[in-house]
Amino acid sequence: MTDALPASSLWLDEPALVDLLAFDAVAQTVAEAVLDDALDPVAIGVSGAWGSGKTTVLRLVRAALAERNLGPDKQILIVETDPWRYDPSVGAKETLIGEVLGALEKEIRDEAGIKGQARDLLKKLRSRVNWSKALQVAAKASLTLQLPGVDDLTKLISADSSAADGGEARGLEEFRTEFEKLMESKQLDHVKRVVVLVDDLDRCLHETVVGTLETIRLFLAVPKMSFVIAADEQKVADALRPRFQAAPNGTGADGRGESPEEAASLYLHKIVQTTVPLPALSRFDTEAYLVLLQLSHQLDKHELRPYIDRCAALRRESGLLDDLADIPGRDIAAEMTFASRLTPILYEKLRGNPRRIKRFLNDLRVRQSVANNRGITLAPEIVAKLMVLEVLLGDGFKRVLDWLAKGELRTQMQSLEAAAGRRVPADSPTDGVAEADSKEGVKQTTAERDAPTFADDGRVRAGGVGDGHRGIRFDVMRRSGWGRSGRCRVGWCRS
Repeated sequence: MTDALPASSLWLDEPALVDLLAFDAVAQTVAEAVLDDALDPVAIGVSGAWGSGKTTVLRLVRAALAERNLGPDKQILIVETDPWRYDPSVGAKETLIGEVLGALEKEIRDEAGIKGQARDLLKKLRSRVNWSKALQVAAKASLTLQLPGVDDLTKLISADSSAADGGEARGLEEFRTEFEKLMESKQLDHVKRVVVLVDDLDRCLHETVVGTLETIRLFLAVPKMSFVIAADEQKVADALRPRFQAAPNGTGADGRGESPEEAASLYLHKIVQTTVPLPALSRFDTEAYLVLLQLSHQLDKHELRPYIDRCAALRRESGLLDDLADIPGRDIAAEMTFASRLTPILYEKLRGNPRRIKRFLNDLRVRQSVANNRGITLAPEIVAKLMVLEVLLGDGFKRVLDWLAKGELRTQMQSLEAAAGRRVPADSPTDGVAEADSKEGVKQTTAERDAPTFADDGRVRAGGVGDGHRGIRFDVMRRSGWGRSGRCRVGWCRS
């Protein structure tokens, strides 16, 4: 088989710039919800496990919102924030509010008769944020029994911002009321919606998770504001749980037994009105993703587009991925064959997680490169099967290495091949293992019945022919670097 994976060019663990996962349907749904006038303000969740493509969906949402922008007088202002990257010395509340105010400041239009009105409101709001930061500095200093430095306070409380409100603004009290006035001001009348895209919240420390959600609920949830929060909903609830005492068994958060939902989830759902779950990849999606990932390193965006569109059409029509090869201009038989061979393994073992699939392919390329640099050319499907043992079926791989160390690898591989119903080469010692008979099938000897087999979980059964070897051909050991001497020639084993 032609090598469908060159031994270089790894895939970055970054959000995709091109949608290879057909997540555009999810993004369009979210974009429609955040712009719905009946949902104002609104917070929408995009939930999925780590590596499932949440950040990619946020990028698609941003693109979908840009397409809906109705010109200079009806703008959609997008604010992207990542609480995971917040400065730990500054509170999550102050950081998120500061990012929103900074984006709004650039949109303020000074017009005749109302010049300075919105800017004065903005200065007052900034003053409250600065005072809140100063109070945090003082609180932390008191815990360490140290007075805050003069520079720490003066850089947070500027004379200009404190004078803007006559010295009345202290902390975040009344912030929501003044922020709502700012959003209603004539100088921001051209901004029809502010959409805040929140990413990586499920990676944050518990206090950052709580602070971010409290900011959205208590300070920023005013008309014209929408939020899209990409996070694993269960992990966010885990972060909230220490703040709320669990209700007694069999009762709801109110103690009356009307709702089995715990307090942490109830609090989260009070802030996030609805959550769009990110679907795991189906078997078809997994195979299509493997094909498109390979093609993405060989084609530019324009050349790749017909394959993406064709996959989307086949998905809608419940068609077969084999029809993807009908697109003229390029032979993709190698990529299709490689994907079809890997899909049963990766779909089952990696549970349709795009990041884990990409990582597996990166590891595969590294192993191929090591073999190539040692003068050994290996077909990618051979390396992949070895990696399944090493990465996904660890117990089985340890058993193989044990056979290698004891000089039993070749004999054990022959036993497994015979137990799987495959012929043993005529020039190989059979050690009592009978070859398959073309008419009567496999005649099992005592050696065959006692031959070890691999279970689906990677463990090696001690005897009998099981179905655990499904999807893995054990003669790959001989073909991929373990020579007749039983020595590993590609550096697979670490010993």
